[in-house]
Amino acid sequence: MKIIGYQGIEGSNSEEAARIWAENHLQEEYILLPLVSSLNVLTCVETEKVDFGVIAIRNNHGGVVKESMDALLNTPLKRTGSITIPIYHHLYVKDDTVTIDQIRFVVSHPQAFLQCEGTLKTKYGRLELVIDEDTATAARKLGNGILSKESAVLCRENAGKMSHLVLLESHLEDNENNQTEFEVYSLQ
Repeated sequence: MKIIGYQGIEGSNSEEAARIWAENHLQEEYILLPLVSSLNVLTCVETEKVDFGVIAIRNNHGGVVKESMDALLNTPLKRTGSITIPIYHHLYVKDDTVTIDQIRFVVSHPQAFLQCEGTLKTKYGRLELVIDEDTATAARKLGNGILSKESAVLCRENAGKMSHLVLLESHLEDNENNQTEFEVYSLQ
């Protein structure tokens, strides 16, 4: 059985990319392991804790993922493959009692903010953008009450649902053809 580490947690775009890549390229069973950061993913591949690592590399609207580029510096790993998937961002709140007027913050990953920059400025320009390590961790934090009810999160639809959040608005990405390329790394 192969272990695939990925950037983010359950419900992240990287998890989806890892799942699709594994289904298309592995002939054996696999386990997906959330490792949150690109550096942690690559370190776990280098130390053979996982067989493959999946990290986001670039988005066709938001550009390169700086976190991943920094983590790739001086790595001995080999690029094993890549996969590009569509990315959709949705705005979620804690529960159905929260209105847009009560929101003061939008929490998400910096790449999500880049991919939704125009829409956020136009529709939600008064809100403060707060960076989190992953779109899905932001959703989990809001769902678990770690973030205040004055917060909304920008994440994948499944991350919002997994955290039992309430959808406020769908498809905030500026580019309707929003896509991210993920690369797969291994020692071989």
